[in-house]
Formats: sequence, structure tokens, C-alpha cells
Amino acid sequence: MTATDITLATAAADRHGIVTRGQIRRLGVSDGEVERRVDAGLLVPLHQGVYRHAAVPETVEAGLLATVLGSGDRAVASHRSAAWLHGLRDVPRWRPEVTVSERRLPLLRGVTCHRTDLLEAADVTSVRRIPCTSVPRTLLDLGAVVPFEVVELASQDALIRNLTTSVELVCVLERVGGRGRRGTAALRAVVRASLPPDRIESRLEADLLRLVESSFVPPPVLQHEISLAGGGQARLDLAWPDLRVAVEADGRRWHSTRRDFERDLTRSRAITAAGWRHYRYGWADVHQRPGAVRAELEAVFAASHAA
Repeated sequence: MTATDITLATAAADRHGIVTRGQIRRLGVSDGEVERRVDAGLLVPLHQGVYRHAAVPETVEAGLLATVLGSGDRAVASHRSAAWLHGLRDVPRWRPEVTVSERRLPLLRGVTCHRTDLLEAADVTSVRRIPCTSVPRTLLDLGAVVPFEVVELASQDALIRNLTTSVELVCVLERVGGRGRRGTAALRAVVRASLPPDRIESRLEADLLRLVESSFVPPPVLQHEISLAGGGQARLDLAWPDLRVAVEADGRRWHSTRRDFERDLTRSRAITAAGWRHYRYGWADVHQRPGAVRAELEAVFAASHAA
């Protein structure tokens, strides 16, 4: 066995026997050496630029990783394939499924490929060294390809086994689950049944207050009432009346109707017209981007004191 063979075998062993052309080049192995090993049957082509080392047995994991790697740099296993990786209960097996962020879908035989513009870091994880969607994102995506009963059972199972939390489900609905998006309705119904909207909104207010209290900002006035320019009153969750700064929990993003959304925008404009700076934070802001929220608020107060 040559040094090149040892290098290829070591690289493949760490990834279910799968290596890519790019990985091989980074190891200093030439394209000619790769082709000679393909001809000899040592490297088995699976997709363009993706190979399985013949010394490693074929497995479901190997096939799925090869599919992900063959679908592009930002591809992840998703939907039913991700559910299988996470061990979600009673989700039917399916041919490999991947989600990509590229404009064009890869054409891989025997693979179901989905495209999205919404795939944040919080939506991506790795299971058994295979990039895949997180449990919350997987449950959301499942609603587009399996019946509601399957999503419901898988979600309940994931919550019971602590694979996810109600907070994480609300966050993914808020970030990704806009109305009209396939799959949203099923997970929204599951969350509503397990955690009613009024509890969600009140908990978000408490979590937002704790975040503010952990920041370098003055203590706020709670439930502060103000008069609006066009008449009427508004009650602000957190307020600093001297600086006319208001911070509120926006807990309805994931379940509001279009009418609710427009009413909230009108209210926010009225608060701004009354001379207040109005900042609204949702579940994903508070629980998945707390550092950004702290930084924004601290900058607001630093600028106010410097003025």
C-alpha cells in the first residue's frame, strides 16, 4: 500500500468511507492518481466528484453523506432523511432528501431535492458527521411532505425525549414559518396545542425583561402608558420615559393573521409618531440572538447619553 492509498483510506474512514474530489486535492493527491484508483476499483464514484472508498462497506449513512456532498457546499440532509438521522418517531423512510440554498437544484438520480432561501445557522446541525437540518427545522419541513398526524406524533416524541423544546419550535415558526409556506400549518397547530399563544406571549415578555436586566442599560418602567398623537393610549412593555425609548415583546409573529400584522404595524407607527423610539423583539431575537439584542440596546443608550 502506497502513502497515497494510506492517505485516502484515512480520510475516508473519518466520513463513512466518503471522500470528495476537493478533499482529495487538499490532501495533495492528483486527479491522475484518483482516476487510476477509480479504474482499479479502489474508489467508487457515487456522484460527480464524490467517491466511496471500496474498503469501507456501503451503509445508509454513507449514501446519505455522499448525496449531501454531491448536492453542493451548502446542502444538508432534510425532511424525512433528517428525521431518520434524528430518530424521530414513525416518520416513514424515503429516498434521500436534501435541501440546498443554491439557485439551481442539483440533478441527482434517486434524490429528492428542495430549495430554500431561509436556512440560518440555527437550522443546521450535524448527526453522525452528516450535515442536516435541526430537529425544529426538520419538524417544520416535514409538514410539507407527510400527513399532520405524523408531524404531531414526531413533535410530541421529540419534546418528550428533549430533542427540542417548545421555545425552539416557536423560534423556527417565527423565523421561517410564514403564512403560506408549506409545512407551517401542521407545526403551528402542534405548538398551539402544547403551548397556548397567551402563555407564549407572557413568557416572552418575562424572558425579554431578563435579557434587558442582564444588559448595561438602566432599569425600565414596566407597562408604561403613553398618549398617541392621533388620540388613544398605548401600554408599553418596557419603557424609559426620560429618553422616550420603548422595548416590546413581539410574541405574535409566528401565529398572527395579516390583519393582526397590519394592526401591529399601525400601532408601532403611532408610537414612533408620538416621539418614541420603538424596538420590537421576537422569540428568535431573544433566544437565538440575545447578544445582538443586548448590543443594540446598549448602543441606543450609549448614544442617548452622549447626545
